[in-house]
Amino acid sequence: MRRAAGQLMRVAQRSAEEYWPGLLGLFVFVVALWAQPNALVGVFYDDGIYAVLAKALAQGDGYRYIHMPGAPPGVHYPPLYPAALSALWRLWPAFPQNVVLFQLFDSAALGLAAGVIALHARRWDVPSAAQYVALPLGFVAFPLLTLVGVRFSEPFFLALMAGALLLADRSDVSLRTAVAAGALAGLAVLTRSIGIAVVAGIPLAFWLRGQRRQALVALAVASAMLLPWMLWLMAQGDAIDPRIASTYGTYFQRAGQTGAAGLLGGIDFGTLGPLADLALPAAPPWLWYPLAALLGGAVVWGAVAVAPRVPAFVASIGFYLLLVTVWPFRPDRFVWIVVPWMALLGAAGAVAAWRRGGLFRVGVIILAVAAATGYPRREFVSLVDRRFAATAEGISQPFRVLVPAIAAELPANAVLAGEDEALLYLYTGRLAVPSYLFHAIGGTAEPFPADSAIEFFCKMGVTNLALSGARVPAAPLVGRLFERGDSTVVSLFHVTDGPSMFRFRCPA
Repeated sequence: MRRAAGQLMRVAQRSAEEYWPGLLGLFVFVVALWAQPNALVGVFYDDGIYAVLAKALAQGDGYRYIHMPGAPPGVHYPPLYPAALSALWRLWPAFPQNVVLFQLFDSAALGLAAGVIALHARRWDVPSAAQYVALPLGFVAFPLLTLVGVRFSEPFFLALMAGALLLADRSDVSLRTAVAAGALAGLAVLTRSIGIAVVAGIPLAFWLRGQRRQALVALAVASAMLLPWMLWLMAQGDAIDPRIASTYGTYFQRAGQTGAAGLLGGIDFGTLGPLADLALPAAPPWLWYPLAALLGGAVVWGAVAVAPRVPAFVASIGFYLLLVTVWPFRPDRFVWIVVPWMALLGAAGAVAAWRRGGLFRVGVIILAVAAATGYPRREFVSLVDRRFAATAEGISQPFRVLVPAIAAELPANAVLAGEDEALLYLYTGRLAVPSYLFHAIGGTAEPFPADSAIEFFCKMGVTNLALSGARVPAAPLVGRLFERGDSTVVSLFHVTDGPSMFRFRCPA
């Protein structure tokens, strides 16, 4: 009887391990669909630009910012995600009805990433129970649900990155496998620039394992895929006005504006801070920082523990986090998309520490209690109240007032200046440019002088200014222009503490 029960348990365990990747992928796909908010495309800025670029490709206008006068080239955003959306746009050209296709695509990409990561985790030598807990908790983390709820390239990027690492960490990597891994790594960079971490990590792992030919092949394939994009950037990068280069230009333009001192000032050593904010309970600094250090230590220990089995993953995620540290942007968005991997690394580190026994087990217990106190409560509140969707839906509200007013009151040839200018174009058909012009200095933004902004508006043929609220970054500039009393700016309507619209003419 005991023997039969043992055999039955082993069969059940093998079945669970066999079907786990598919079940996890399906679960994540369904959750991602449920998480889609009732929000406009463009509320998080990048999502609107991606949609504009997709529309441009679908209409045969090239890879251009067709929402702006002159349609400058889209040099800031890698082209693969907009290209994927453009294929869907061709299938269903009616916007915003076709957004449902984009939602399906992003949800499917995240589900695919979950399944591939679960397949890859089989090589980690982490107990199945730890995987069954860590990966679902990572994929339903509310910041990740926020990302998949808007049109960001992260889910697609995660699927490509996971696929490249799954191939690269095989025990027997042939030259054909190296070609495929290099190709997926190149596609990851063409989706998000930070994917260059994978292009570096995979050849390094091959090289350290003594697979020199595979390393060179993977690097050559990835580089060949990136070369046309890099050449196009070099040829087109100077077409972007310096006053909008921080958001529309190449990273070389942004680095030129920031300077070496600014780049150094933008280094953020709190790369794993967002992970600690997610997992740990609110506590006074004397307690929170030691707990955060304990969590970071578990992640690092996990990476060290699994490195012999999945060296390409560890090298790539190491390069990835290093780039996030020096990247001149807040680390949050870059960390949220890899939360499932961070959760799994933390679990691997906790298992390794527990196996050491003694005081290490005490540390594991403390960390487990802290995570059980912080994460579930925060997650429960966000999921039940759908707070992960609240930001996108909240930003949409003033635009639900602006968009009908613009469509009804302004002529088709009007040119708007406003925040979320891609959103204004997508929903009204009017050309639009940013109303807040700035250049980046490290992790901060320094606005251009008012005269420079006015000159830019005149150069772009701006006829109207639109503000979504009284405290948006462009509001002080509009207020100063309105107070001049020379009819440069004339109020068309104003909602107290809400959206407003003005007529603009170039000063004499």
